[in-house]
Amino acid sequence: MDKNKMETQNSSKFQYILRFAVQPGHDEDEKLSVLLDFCKEALIDEVMFFINCEELNQGHLTIEETKPWMDLIAKGKKLLETIGVKTSINPWITLLHCDRGRKLKDNQDFRLMVDPYGNQAGAVVCPLCSSWQKYISEMYSYYATLKPNVVWVEDDFRLHNHNPLIWGGCFCERHMEEYSKYAAKLGIIPEGRILSREEFVGGILKKGEVHPYRKVWLDVSRHTMIKLAELIGEAVHKVSPETKVGLMSSAPYAHCAEGRDWEAILKGLAGNNPPVIRPHLPAYGEMIPRDYMFGFTIIPMLTRMFLPEETEIYPELENFPHTRFSKSKTFSAFQIETSILLDSKGITMNIYDMMGNGILPGEGYQYMLAGIKNFLNQLTSLNLSALYLKGVKIPVCQESSYTLKIQQDKGMEGLYPSETFWAKLLAAYGIANLYTRGVEHKNSVIAVSGQYFRNLSEREIKDLFENNYVLLEGEAAYTLWEMGYGHLAGIGSIIRYEANTGKAAYEEICNGETYAGVKKGRMTCQGHSADYLEIKYIDKDKLEVISKVKNPYGETVGEGMVIYNNKVFVLPYVLSEGKLAPVLNPIRQEAIQNVLLKLQKGKLQQKGGKEDEDHGLSVTQDVPPMSLDTPTMVLNAPFVSVYDYSFTDKRVLIVVNASGDDFDEVKIKLASDIPVPKSVYEISKGSNGMVKSDDAIANGELVFKGLKNLELKAFILNI
Repeated sequence: MDKNKMETQNSSKFQYILRFAVQPGHDEDEKLSVLLDFCKEALIDEVMFFINCEELNQGHLTIEETKPWMDLIAKGKKLLETIGVKTSINPWITLLHCDRGRKLKDNQDFRLMVDPYGNQAGAVVCPLCSSWQKYISEMYSYYATLKPNVVWVEDDFRLHNHNPLIWGGCFCERHMEEYSKYAAKLGIIPEGRILSREEFVGGILKKGEVHPYRKVWLDVSRHTMIKLAELIGEAVHKVSPETKVGLMSSAPYAHCAEGRDWEAILKGLAGNNPPVIRPHLPAYGEMIPRDYMFGFTIIPMLTRMFLPEETEIYPELENFPHTRFSKSKTFSAFQIETSILLDSKGITMNIYDMMGNGILPGEGYQYMLAGIKNFLNQLTSLNLSALYLKGVKIPVCQESSYTLKIQQDKGMEGLYPSETFWAKLLAAYGIANLYTRGVEHKNSVIAVSGQYFRNLSEREIKDLFENNYVLLEGEAAYTLWEMGYGHLAGIGSIIRYEANTGKAAYEEICNGETYAGVKKGRMTCQGHSADYLEIKYIDKDKLEVISKVKNPYGETVGEGMVIYNNKVFVLPYVLSEGKLAPVLNPIRQEAIQNVLLKLQKGKLQQKGGKEDEDHGLSVTQDVPPMSLDTPTMVLNAPFVSVYDYSFTDKRVLIVVNASGDDFDEVKIKLASDIPVPKSVYEISKGSNGMVKSDDAIANGELVFKGLKNLELKAFILNI
């Protein structure tokens, strides 16, 4: 590799980090040689060497058993340095993902994990085991002796998903003592009493009002994993202070059920270095693009919201069980390109197996990776950040498992929050949106899902409605009403009808508007899992009814979509397991976009009245109007998402096509706070740098030609 090419590779803004498995003694020299060639061709910036991985996993290795792996990595590190490529280490287990028949070694006295029902693992360990804690500290100190750029903590660093256990753990006798001690400290049980597993789990999973045992479970679990993170971080940094410690993570809703404090864990691992994370990208194999983007929205995009601002983000391209039989290069490229939306500065890539075959040059990944590197560097140069996102705000809380009411018998999965409905729907409808952890908002459009309101105080709930335009889906509306605040959305009573019982068959537009070219357009209320809420509103004078829900005989059952008091929009459906099929419809897409387009006037006059005074709202007959902005939105296109970033001197729009179709033309209605830009530039994979497109803007719309399936484009609007 010549010096100029090495310098170009080292200065790459977007980092390719290849996860790589070679078994010591298995043609390692030949495989390392092929690795070097691949790194040069694919423009790899860093190699992450596996230890004790997947099919080669032999349980909890001793230092003596790990030494051949470390010797191989040291050899590879020396070779990679000659071409300017960094080295990291990826030990494949901490607690261990799952047993798969593995057992503890004869001299290992580790306590094993126990699930909520008393089943004990064969090799997955209890995180409170002091013997294992001493062991894992020694192992990470040993890994650090090679001075890697990053040493990683695998995504088995979790309490859930440890097969063959049911959900995970831990509920061993030692843990039951810890839970009991903490419950006594909180005054929940007498000091000295030891809770039984059955009683404790029953309390955690109690339906209805939250039992005090829930807090005990979440607090103890949270504290345990934070202390483990600090232990591992200290073990690494006492040997190699400059080595970063990276965390691999899973779905945030599952981590919520184990009380995860993202910031505390990441900072515990990081020490004095920047936090580093590899968020999960939800596609081990090829998926329908729209389904991938649903998962992308609720897993890595949500994970990003919980991270410290300074975190280095390198998402996971995982093609298990690997090769193009798992996933096409085209889809892999799509995942890499869209990862830029996570503020990522690179990607970790598990594109080859973990059995020790090493690189398979014939798969051709090197050409795909080299071919898109310049495009990725251009996108990275835009310095995108979640801090700059604009659009409809979707509030979320990492503590939601403390507050939500369990409605059905789902085991520990009953603790998973469902606050992402609007994020998925709005993205599918082409409406710019973003997650927020803030609880104080003014002059914003706020879309609330699930039982989020249970995380707020009375004052915070009232302020939310007083100072903002609020979108509610069914579960959020029901939660608000059940908590005694239904009047804030005009809700007097609710009757819930289960899906497919014949009570609600279809929904019909009744406001005289034409949507998707159809008058009195209809949308289904059956055939999918969506319960309908018949809501009785307290003040019809403040109600704008968009649609009615009808039974098979055309008789009206109740209101469908409504706007209350000119500032609360209600979509009266509770979707089972977050499935969106019942509400995905071009008629509804245009109706909701039109609701938001009404905000384009810039001011929203609400109606005050005696009912509001009676319920403690500080309003009068003359309520000052709010100043609101319409979000950026893609018109008349399903599953084409737009991400709107606001900088001091420009707006950057990222447009992603997950529809399955190619579009000859795309129209985007710009947010009402975007002035006429001085100039417009486009970045696309086929272009060499920025292409000026000043004629793309007219009448508040960005119109451009050509957007292929699985394509991402960026537009820079200089203002």
